[in-house]
Amino acid sequence: MRNRLYNIDDALLIQRLRTIRLHFIKYLTQFSNFDPDLNATFAADWMQSIEACEQHPTDETTLKQQEHHTWELENAIKEGFSAANDLEFYVLKAFPDDKESYLEEFGFNERKKARYRTLNLLIWLEVMKKVAADYTTELNAVNMPATILPNLESKQQNAVQKEIQQEYDKRIRKRLLRQRIKKFNKLYSFFTTVYNAAQNVFEGEEEEKGLFNL
Repeated sequence: MRNRLYNIDDALLIQRLRTIRLHFIKYLTQFSNFDPDLNATFAADWMQSIEACEQHPTDETTLKQQEHHTWELENAIKEGFSAANDLEFYVLKAFPDDKESYLEEFGFNERKKARYRTLNLLIWLEVMKKVAADYTTELNAVNMPATILPNLESKQQNAVQKEIQQEYDKRIRKRLLRQRIKKFNKLYSFFTTVYNAAQNVFEGEEEEKGLFNL
């Protein structure tokens, strides 16, 4: 990942360069006489660069969004366990004479293992759904509501999507940070071009030169 070419806060950089750009526009004729490329188009491109930096999300904003999605995943996991608990009630009701055997077959005795990793939970719920489908007749016989298994499916799929979103957030954060550094380094290059030119344009005029110090 490329490093920043400057060592001041991003927000402060934008603030200072907005002011320096106004000084540049004030002395645009002198700069253009020194270098024809330092013209109104250059000033417009400079403003475009400033606005691009302002509009790009900060790493703090991206991190907060990632934390929100992590919170959503945690809730989805809780809902997945809750849906499994609902199913367990009817499994115990359907097989009162051999509870331990059926609890093991459905996987209810593996809750702790499922909690260690989200992937474990998703597989745990997926297998549970398949086992439950094998015992549709027995579960219906004890009046298990028709919503139990669809709810388990829904909660499991919701957890899947939240897990995908969390992993995507981790990767996009790196991308956004890389893009942000690139945009700010480009903005900084406008400053260095003007700063270097100012040393020649205002040779011997220290007060004017000072206007272009960062």
